[in-house]
Amino acid sequence: MTVEGVMVSYNYSDNAEHSNILTVSASGIKFSKRWVLTHGSILSPLKQANVIKNARGKPILNDEFYDNLPEIYVTCEKVKPKTPNMYEKLEILSRERSFDNDDLEHSSYQVRVLTGRICHVWQCPVLDRCVDNILYSWTIGHRDGDQEKQTQLGKALLSVFVLVDLETDDRDFRILRPLSELLDMCQSPPDRGTTIDIHSTPFGCEVFLNAVTRGSVCGVVGKRPSLLLTDAATALGSEGGPVFTTGPNNSLVGAVVCSVSWWRGEWVGLTLAAPLKSVLAAKLRVQQPLPTRTPPSPLYVRILELIDRSTMLVRCGAAWGAGLYLGGGHVLTCAHVVKHHSTHKVSVYCDNVKQFASVRYKTKDDRAYDLALLYVSPAHSTHMLPAVFAEDTAQKGESVLAAGFPYFNETNLEHLKPTVTSGHVNNVSPSLIQTTCCVQSGFSGGPIFRITKELKVEVLGTIVSNAKTETGASYPYINMAVPTKAFIRLVQHFILERDENVLSQIENKKDMIQSQWRLLPYRSKI
Repeated sequence: MTVEGVMVSYNYSDNAEHSNILTVSASGIKFSKRWVLTHGSILSPLKQANVIKNARGKPILNDEFYDNLPEIYVTCEKVKPKTPNMYEKLEILSRERSFDNDDLEHSSYQVRVLTGRICHVWQCPVLDRCVDNILYSWTIGHRDGDQEKQTQLGKALLSVFVLVDLETDDRDFRILRPLSELLDMCQSPPDRGTTIDIHSTPFGCEVFLNAVTRGSVCGVVGKRPSLLLTDAATALGSEGGPVFTTGPNNSLVGAVVCSVSWWRGEWVGLTLAAPLKSVLAAKLRVQQPLPTRTPPSPLYVRILELIDRSTMLVRCGAAWGAGLYLGGGHVLTCAHVVKHHSTHKVSVYCDNVKQFASVRYKTKDDRAYDLALLYVSPAHSTHMLPAVFAEDTAQKGESVLAAGFPYFNETNLEHLKPTVTSGHVNNVSPSLIQTTCCVQSGFSGGPIFRITKELKVEVLGTIVSNAKTETGASYPYINMAVPTKAFIRLVQHFILERDENVLSQIENKKDMIQSQWRLLPYRSKI
C-alpha cells in the first residue's frame, strides 16, 4: 500500500453569478489508491466551515452538509509505467517530435488530476484539547483582514480532518475502513531531535507539487503526543501534507496542520504537525498504547542532555528568555531579558528546580552587546552542567544549533526543556554571528552550539535577537548572536577575580560595533 503527497483543490465563488471564481487548495495524503486525507483549513471559505465551528467536536453526519460541498480535484505526480505499451510509446514519440527534444518527459511536467467528493469531516479531540490548552493565545494563518475572526475560524479548523473518496459519491461506504488502513500505515510519532521530511504543495501551485522540505522535530506536546513542532519550512497551502521520517523506509508519521502562526505579535516560524497515529486512534476509538519507540541514538541523547542541563529559562516580570550556566552559580543571559530587575524578581528554571537570581552585571539598554550576568545559589545548581566554550571562531556555512524557550506551560514547568532548532552560520564577524536557526521570543540569551568532529558540544555565541521591521514583523530565520570570543575572557576573569570593573568592558563603545548591532551602515568616514 503506497502513500503519496498530493494537492487538493476546488473551485469556489462567493456569489450566485459565479463572477469571481477562486481556486482553494491545500496539500493531502493519497493512500490505498482510492482515498485522500487532507486538512480542514481547505474548507475555510465555505459556509460549512461555520457549521463545523458550531458543532464543537460533534460528528457531522447529515447528508445536506455533504451534498452542498464542491467537487474536489486531486493533483498528483504521474507515475511512469515500467514498460510502456505501443500506444504510450507512440504518444511519447509524438511529443518529442513536437517540442524540439525538450525533456518534457521529466516528472515535473507530468501530472494527473483526479476528481472526488468529500465523504467525511471530523474534529480530532486530542488536537482540539491542545488548541484550547496551549494555542489559546496564538494567531493562526496570515494577518490580513479581520484578524480575530480569522483566528477563531483557524483554531476551529486546526483540529479538523477531511476524507475524500476518489471513486464514488456514495457516502454509505464505511469510512472507518480506509481510516483503519491508514492507521496501519502510520508509525509512532518521532522523538524530539528526529529528522523529518514534509511533502507539500505551497500556494496551490503545481510548480511546487510535492516540494520536499527537511528539518528536525523541535518539540513534542503531550505524552501520546498531540502535536509536533518542526523547523522544516512550509508555507500557506502546505496544510494536510504528509510528514515522513527520513531514511530508507520514509515512514509516515504525521500531517501538517498549520504552516503560518503568530504568538504575541511575532511570527512563530515553526510548522505544526499532527501525529497521525494519535489522530486516527482517537477517531477509531482504538486504545493507543504509549509508543514503544526504537531507542534513539545514544549520541543524540547525550547531546540533548548536555544542552538541556546547561540551558535555563530566565524570567523577569513579563519578560522571559534563556540563560547559559557558566558554573559556580553564574548564568549568562541578555540584558533586555532582565531590563526591569530593579522592580521585578529574576527567576531561573531548569530540570524542575526554580531559583531566584541576582543581577551582577547588565549592559546599558540598547547597547551592544546586550548581555547580563546573573548569580544563583551554587548549592542548588549541582544538577546543572557548565557550558564549554569554543576556542575556534564560527565559520560561514557551518551547521549549528540554537536553544531557547519560545513556548512553555505556565502551570507545568516540571518537564521544561529547551526547544532546539538547527541551521547554519550565514554570516560572521568578530562582533556578530548571523544564523538561519529558527529563533523567536524566548531564545534571547540562549546559546548557539557547535558539534565538533570529536562530538563535543561547544558554545559559539549568545543569541540576542532576530530581525524585525518598524511595523513589528519578525523574521525568525534571520537572527544575530554575540560571538563567544567577544566577551568570554572578561566573564571568566570576573568569576576568578571578582573584579566588577572588568565586566564594564563587555559594553563595546566602538561606533562601528554599535552601528552594526543597530543594523545601520558602518562605513568608514575616511
